Amino acid sequence: MKYFVLYVTFNDDSTDEFYLKGKSMKHMEERIQRYSNGALSTSKWTIMTSNAKSSFLREVDPSEYPHLTKHDFVQINENSSYDVSDLA
Repeated sequence: MKYFVLYVTFNDDSTDEFYLKGKSMKHMEERIQRYSNGALSTSKWTIMTSNAKSSFLREVDPSEYPHLTKHDFVQINENSSYDVSDLA
């Protein structure tokens, strides 16, 4: 399992970071792109990607974040995520 930080800048110019885990950088980029105009959900939170201006994904070593445990890094829940094109 690989660990990532997703930085998202929203339309109001605020930037938040989200801690993710997944198979690979390519796999994560594909999932994020798939739900880039809707909602990206995990077991802990949902990002309204339709309100996002930009994002940046970075692979990290969890030891870089000693205040977090591996349980703070979550997987994308594809059953709860959607793109607006899925709704049509």
